[in-house]
Amino acid sequence: MNRLLRYGIVVVCGIVSSFSVSEAATHKKSEPYVVVKQQVYPFSLKDVRLTPGIFQKAMELDKKWLLDLEADRFLCGFREEAGLKPKAPRYGGWETSGASGHTFGHYLSACAMMYAATGDEELLKKLDYIIGELDSCQQTVGTGFLAGFPRSKALFEEIARGDIRSNGFDLNEGWVPVYTIHKLFAGLIDVYRYTGDQRCYRILIRLSDWWVKIFKGLNDEQVAKILHCEHGGINEAMADVYALTGDRKYLELANRLNDRVLMDPLARREDKLSGKHANTQVPKVVGAIRQFELGCDSSYYTIADFFWNTVVHHHTYVIGGNSEAEHFGMPGKLCDRVTEKTCETCNTYNMLKLTKHLFQLQPTVEKADYYERALYNQILASQNPDDGMVCYFAPLASGSRKTYSSPYDAFWCCVGTGFENHARYGEFIYFTNDQDDLFVNLFIPSELNWKERGIRVTQRTSFPESDSIVYRFDMKKRQKFTLHLRYPSWAQAGYTLAVNGQPVGEETEPGQYLTISRKWAPGDEVTYVLKQTVRSEGILGDSTVRAYLNGPVVLAAPLADEQAVPVIVSERLTDAGHIVKRVGDGLHFKTTCAEPENVGLIPYYRIGGRRMMVFFNHFKPEEWKIRQADLAKRQDRERWLKEQTVSQFSPGEMQPERDHQLKGEKTQPGEFNGHKFREAKEGGWFSFEMEVLPDRPMNLLCKYWGGIVYWHMFDILIDNVLVAQENVHNWGDQFVERNYKIPLELTKGKSKVTVTLKAADEKNTAGPLFDCRIMK
Repeated sequence: MNRLLRYGIVVVCGIVSSFSVSEAATHKKSEPYVVVKQQVYPFSLKDVRLTPGIFQKAMELDKKWLLDLEADRFLCGFREEAGLKPKAPRYGGWETSGASGHTFGHYLSACAMMYAATGDEELLKKLDYIIGELDSCQQTVGTGFLAGFPRSKALFEEIARGDIRSNGFDLNEGWVPVYTIHKLFAGLIDVYRYTGDQRCYRILIRLSDWWVKIFKGLNDEQVAKILHCEHGGINEAMADVYALTGDRKYLELANRLNDRVLMDPLARREDKLSGKHANTQVPKVVGAIRQFELGCDSSYYTIADFFWNTVVHHHTYVIGGNSEAEHFGMPGKLCDRVTEKTCETCNTYNMLKLTKHLFQLQPTVEKADYYERALYNQILASQNPDDGMVCYFAPLASGSRKTYSSPYDAFWCCVGTGFENHARYGEFIYFTNDQDDLFVNLFIPSELNWKERGIRVTQRTSFPESDSIVYRFDMKKRQKFTLHLRYPSWAQAGYTLAVNGQPVGEETEPGQYLTISRKWAPGDEVTYVLKQTVRSEGILGDSTVRAYLNGPVVLAAPLADEQAVPVIVSERLTDAGHIVKRVGDGLHFKTTCAEPENVGLIPYYRIGGRRMMVFFNHFKPEEWKIRQADLAKRQDRERWLKEQTVSQFSPGEMQPERDHQLKGEKTQPGEFNGHKFREAKEGGWFSFEMEVLPDRPMNLLCKYWGGIVYWHMFDILIDNVLVAQENVHNWGDQFVERNYKIPLELTKGKSKVTVTLKAADEKNTAGPLFDCRIMK
């Protein structure tokens, strides 16, 4: 059988047919097109079933949440924009703050993938109802338009006329509307991909044709202005529609929707990521590799490959995630960016998508190792193991806690990707190739229905709780193929491998695939033992700040509420086996030389909402005597600052600025020394909302850079009442905090106030402001 047709992978080189809307509606997704050669192919989620273990539990919690959610509340905005009466009110959180519909797109994808992964018919019933409702909304409008956020129809009409206004994270006063549309496209594509629903296909094609018309009259400069606003992976969506239809207009639009500001330096293998909003960039690169698969320029592979290697090796924390406060920093320097806002979950969701595409083109253990690292330590760890709620950030600051969503009133971007994350655990475990070999990447208890060969593969393991994995092959007759087992780079202590109890294998270095080629008989069993050991890794930029792992699993220390953050004091700073010892059975460990006391360690994915730490400062005994007092003072100040802070605002960062209702004139964000800021020039101003306590005095704590000499005089107002006048002038080359007393009458009885920084006159600049806190 044609391997490319079998897995539905469509990549084009040369001339393809062009379809009208009516012809596209009857097109079958198995239509054969010529494709760029891939070395391995994933099995469908329908062919892989998880069996009892930590991943199946996470999947079941996610499925329960998906089934609990009400379709009509997601559909409210779509009915309103179509002029139809809603059947239920919108959900809360981001679904009522201008991005209504973005979570819904993820919800469609998650339900479709969860149906494929579990076969639960209740999910199919939900999708059937939703597609019917979307069809009604789209048919009512009659143009192919379909969206669920306020003023969406008028906004896109303005853009089609060339009236385009953007300040980066808004477009024509809409909050990331193209990003939201992309999620809808992706959801419809996934529903069709996993269910074959023909109504969904027709909705998708009508929406795609409407989208093509939006851009038809726009020039490249206008398109670039649209792309200045976060737009998700809209280039990937158009490439996928092309793969389904063969209509070249969609691929042409995908190419127009590539952000050259990001991609041109990547094509030259230049890292220009510092200061960029991380999750804005990753989906663009996923779109680039998808276009490469569809026969586009080879530079798209260079872009994706260089980006992946750059992010993984120079911008990634120990858990496999990247970014701090949603932004990339300086390459190779994460040591000063360990906070409560590390590792946005969406970034890792998209990095795993990119990894899968690159792995199919060039399968390496390095890529699979990264996938495993991120899967256990961020994706699995992003879910509350008690109730299935999910994290926005994966905090790594010592003494921090994970913050989880609520079931019905959050709907952040990471809730949407969170819906999908725990539905797709089966997609990277097993692969095959043109020789009908089997590749096993992940050690997750599961069953593979290898339909083409009539083989059922059962993987039994309690990994990472144990080192042993057993594979059983059930079939009607003997068959010859090669089994490729990942020998991960962390398995430095070696492995043992046996078939039906007889040792096999040869001397191989970690980081390669172990191969067993034979004529397999019904009931054959392979026993694979990987010896997990404790090791430590220094954070990028400072080898004395280290995290501990057992095998691929990052360990974290649960801390009591008032417990001091320990440090490691030892002459053997890199001897992980000396510093951390296993305690009893399972993944329980304890430090041996920590000050002021030793602490236990467990997997980061088990830590839940407890106060905890991942990175330990390491000192030799003599150095510790000198540094002890200074470190205690710093930790005391950090603890005091956290206790006294009522609310905190991070200027220059997309999500905090939206959350705090930023407004202004002649204002712009910026970055200095790896820190974001906002300022207003030439007499301009900017304002933002801050939470206060209604019954006690408040202070305003602002952070500036002291090395400014002239023309930075500005007023500071609370609810339009002047509380201070500032002149940032030659305070020294360091960050400086200034404390302003807020009169009690300005906060009494209030839960929020508006803080405004206004330049003194047209010569002056307000700010730059790097941080702002309301303090008790």
